[in-house]
Amino acid sequence: MYVILVYDIATDTREGQRRLIRVMKKCRQYLHHTQKSVFEGEISYGRLMELKVAIGKIIDHNKDYVVIYKLENKNSLVRENMGIDFDPTDNIL
Repeated sequence: MYVILVYDIATDTREGQRRLIRVMKKCRQYLHHTQKSVFEGEISYGRLMELKVAIGKIIDHNKDYVVIYKLENKNSLVRENMGIDFDPTDNIL
């Protein structure tokens, strides 16, 4: 499946800033970093579950926000860019 993951981590404390870095690093292990708090890419159901469990252990469930948009495949996605055109999967063979 193809997913777009977006997060908003409360960084008003030192611990929040640490969580932000930890979430970003974890997401990079599974998906392509598109923008500051946006990741996307093809992922299996099992790997997505791993990622969700890992993020769930990092975030503060009372302060942080993570949303995952799921599509059957990348062809289901209609992407419209303004400014430079960036597709994080362009350089994958």
